Amino acid sequence: MDFLDNQLAQEIVDRTMGIIGKNINVMDHRGVIIGSGDQNRIDDIHEGALNVIKNGSGYEITEKEAQNLHGVKAGVNLPIYFDGGIVGVIGITGPPEEIRSFSELVRMAAELSFQQAVLMNEIQWDERLKEELVSQIIHYEGEMDTLFLERAMRLGIDLDLPRAAMVILTHDRKKTFAFLKSRLDNDDLLLMQHDKIVILKRMPHTQTANPLKKLAEGWVGVYKSCYDVYIKIGIGQYHPGLKGLAKSYQQADHTLKAGLKLAFDNDIFVYEDYYLPVFLLTASNMGLTDGLVPYYSTLKARDSKGELTESLRALIDTNGDMNNAAKQLFIHRNTLRYRLDKITEITGMDPRKTTDLLHLYLSFLNNELAGLCKCTKDLY
Repeated sequence: MDFLDNQLAQEIVDRTMGIIGKNINVMDHRGVIIGSGDQNRIDDIHEGALNVIKNGSGYEITEKEAQNLHGVKAGVNLPIYFDGGIVGVIGITGPPEEIRSFSELVRMAAELSFQQAVLMNEIQWDERLKEELVSQIIHYEGEMDTLFLERAMRLGIDLDLPRAAMVILTHDRKKTFAFLKSRLDNDDLLLMQHDKIVILKRMPHTQTANPLKKLAEGWVGVYKSCYDVYIKIGIGQYHPGLKGLAKSYQQADHTLKAGLKLAFDNDIFVYEDYYLPVFLLTASNMGLTDGLVPYYSTLKARDSKGELTESLRALIDTNGDMNNAAKQLFIHRNTLRYRLDKITEITGMDPRKTTDLLHLYLSFLNNELAGLCKCTKDLY
């Protein structure tokens, strides 16, 4: 790839002219002027540069000599080297005896600018390769080819390290991406998707059920204190191997989707807390929920004030505890009992019975999660 393009050449020109106050020309490996303090000279062939490229050494041009050459003025022209070869030429306009003393410094500065541009390009290229590898990992279905493994090795990615997936949804992906990247470890893997950010986070050494939840809470706390930007995080479990990483990603992604439907006010959704909703999503996408009786939608159709569905959800939230459910609803226990009787009358299911409450809960989840992604893979 030819890194000495018009943009970099002009940057070198502008930066150098601001220091030495002399006109600067930068020519590519063909001797064509691609950067200059005199824009009228852009795209001209510089005969002095051709001489430098041909002989591999500097070339000084006096005022008298300039009159006999095409497209040149008096000055000093020096080769720009990279990896042992000439990639371009830098020319300083002026009487050689006046500019000879600092021309070598100008050449060195140009080479440093070029080397920096190459390095930045390599870093950006490696980042793109890393993101491509992460995309392959989270969509893993079988054996990876040798090219994948070679890339991982070249980029220093240890695929055997324990990692789990985190999926982040935000209104400002670029700002969030920069925020998260500065807080990740070298072994963490990051991917910017068109609508989300995916992190394959190395698992910390701890015995807690899901150590990433506390980490995410810290991130969200700091992030919200700095930016007024929406952020939601879904977290999957750790599973060994590449297949396990793909499974963890699917868990995190669908936990986030389920959490946004069922508890939008929360910022962090952990798979362990959403096992049943995610399980139901999987079953639905496999066509296994078609036989579920639509108790909840039937109840909603007969509940003009919304009191019955509200009471059912309160009972679900309190694990069937009528006293706590009544407190949550700010109603008397007898009022709640009356409402539950109405639910039984409409649906034929008594929410005070564990099995019936489970049927109602599954119907509620199926109703709330309807329309979510139809491409969920089997996570179990």
